[in-house]
Amino acid sequence: MHPIQNMDVFNLGTWLGRKQAFGLMASRCTVGEIECLVEVYDSKMYLAIEPTFEAYCKNHLGISGRTATRLINQYKQQGPNLARLNSFTRIRPSEYRLFAAALTEEGLSFNGETIPLEPENAPKLAQAADAIRHEAAPEPEPLDPAAQAFAKADKSLHAALAEFRRLQAMKLDDEGRLKLVLAAEAGRKELDHICLSTL
Repeated sequence: MHPIQNMDVFNLGTWLGRKQAFGLMASRCTVGEIECLVEVYDSKMYLAIEPTFEAYCKNHLGISGRTATRLINQYKQQGPNLARLNSFTRIRPSEYRLFAAALTEEGLSFNGETIPLEPENAPKLAQAADAIRHEAAPEPEPLDPAAQAFAKADKSLHAALAEFRRLQAMKLDDEGRLKLVLAAEAGRKELDHICLSTL
């Protein structure tokens, strides 16, 4: 018998009895549940009933070892306060630093107010998180009208030339070939006029 069994099999059994539906809420589990998972993983408590962490997660929690490891890594990267906020509004990894600066043990600081990280404040926390994101977003660079026009003209020209080449490859009758030549000639004249008047 593995030496860890005598110490932890009772604790594991107690926790498993409370977490039969863990797999159904892996994406929205509480910080307390993730902390239990971290403890089981770090202390290798799962060895009391399974030979691997993957087998433990699959057979007793209803989630894959990969999902469990992702939850554990997120918790360790975020810390408990970010993990709590993440249970109310989704925080992307790129936003960790942004929200870490606004979080304290008391809650999320916004507009001179600290909103406690409690379920009853979920709508308020989500609104504050959206506002913090908006305030931190960089001002969009003003669009250059000339650059926009060049891009649009270039795209349209390439599309028109592609259509002319497609027409050229078709088996057109005499009337069709004449129409193609006239259209191409009219386009060439317009482009020549633009070139000459611009110089």
